[in-house]
Amino acid sequence: MGRLLLILVFVGVIVAFAAIIGSFLARTTASARRAHRKNAEENILAPTQLQKIAYVALLVLLTGVSAGWLGGL
Repeated sequence: MGRLLLILVFVGVIVAFAAIIGSFLARTTASARRAHRKNAEENILAPTQLQKIAYVALLVLLTGVSAGWLGGL
């Protein structure tokens, strides 16, 4: 009986995880479509706030990796 209960809980967790991932993907694709449609209508190639944040994070990551490599030499 205990095994059956554990299997049911595991299946429930898997279903909940799949629902969360599906919801996340649906929101992400809808947001991307809206942003693409907005930029296509305005014909603007200006970076969005998310792109600016990602660029800064990339620079910080690259600086940290290069500093780590130089420190290891």
